[in-house]
Amino acid sequence: MKLFKNATSPFARLAHAMLIEAGADLEIELVNQWESPERLVERNPAQRIPTLELDDGTILTEALLIADHAARIAPDGSHLKATSPQEAQITGIAFGVFDAAVYTLNGRMIVSGSFTDTAFDDQPMGLRRRRSMTGGIARLDALADRLSTDRPGLAEIATVTAVDYLRLRFPGAGWLTIPDRLSEVSRAFADRPSLRETAPPA
Repeated sequence: MKLFKNATSPFARLAHAMLIEAGADLEIELVNQWESPERLVERNPAQRIPTLELDDGTILTEALLIADHAARIAPDGSHLKATSPQEAQITGIAFGVFDAAVYTLNGRMIVSGSFTDTAFDDQPMGLRRRRSMTGGIARLDALADRLSTDRPGLAEIATVTAVDYLRLRFPGAGWLTIPDRLSEVSRAFADRPSLRETAPPA
C-alpha cells in the first residue's frame, strides 16, 4: 500500500498512525497538496490528503475511512477492533478540534496568502473556529478518564493528534490551554511507534 501525506497534516497523521497500529506494510509518499502534484490529483480529484492506494489499485480517501480500513485489516484480537459508541464520541470531538485548526490555517492562506498572518483569526469565522477548538478541548478533558494510556485506539490517536497539532500551530496563544489530563495522554504515547513516527516536525 502507498499512503500519500504531508508531514504536518493531522488528518494524514491519524490515518498513518492507525495503519501502523494495524501492522500494514506501507510505502509513504510525501506530497504538498497546495501544489496539486499530478501523482496525487490522478488518484484523488479532491487533491486531499491522506490518500491511500491499496495493492490492487483501489484508492481510499478521507482520514476516517482510511482509519476504518486499518481497523478492518488489523489482525484478530487487535485493540483496533474494540470499537464502541463512546470511542466514536471522543474521536468525533478530537477530529472537530483539529479540523477547526486546519480551517483556521486555510483561512489565513485565503485571506493573506500566509500561514503566519493571523488577520483571519479575529474575523467572525476565525473566532467561531477558535471556539470550536477551545470547546472541543474542554469536552475531551471531561472525557479523559475514558482514554487508555497503553493501548492507542482511534480515540486515543485522534486525541493525541488534536493536542499535538494545536501545540504545533498555535504556540504561545493566550486563548489556548491544554489540560493536564490531555497532556498526560499525549506524553503516555510519545514513544509509541505509531505516534512517534508520525509526529509533526517541531
